[in-house]
Amino acid sequence: MAIFIIGGFGFLGYEIYKRATDPERQAEAGAPQPPVPGRIAETALDLGAGARIESVVLAGSRVLFTVRLPEGQGDRLYILDPRTGAVTASVTTGPATAPNSERIMQQPASAQQ
Repeated sequence: MAIFIIGGFGFLGYEIYKRATDPERQAEAGAPQPPVPGRIAETALDLGAGARIESVVLAGSRVLFTVRLPEGQGDRLYILDPRTGAVTASVTTGPATAPNSERIMQQPASAQQ
């Protein structure tokens, strides 16, 4: 029994070593591509005239831009991947435009006690 256990650990160690040192091994499908050296990623944010970038914050491997939109249209938050220059998400805040927005934003009568 001990021979099988030792043999199993030996085989496991060999496979780990072989996979870790294999130069032909492909990166996993979900892994991001490394940036090209010397290349700067450019991204155009679709901002109207009068929009201003209010803040830039690093959040892990992403950059968050808070943009103030003109004429009281609200704010927009852009989430950017600095490795690729791609905007991965954007969120716009502003006045509620739903038909029953006043009723939606109020607390229910049972919760106001």
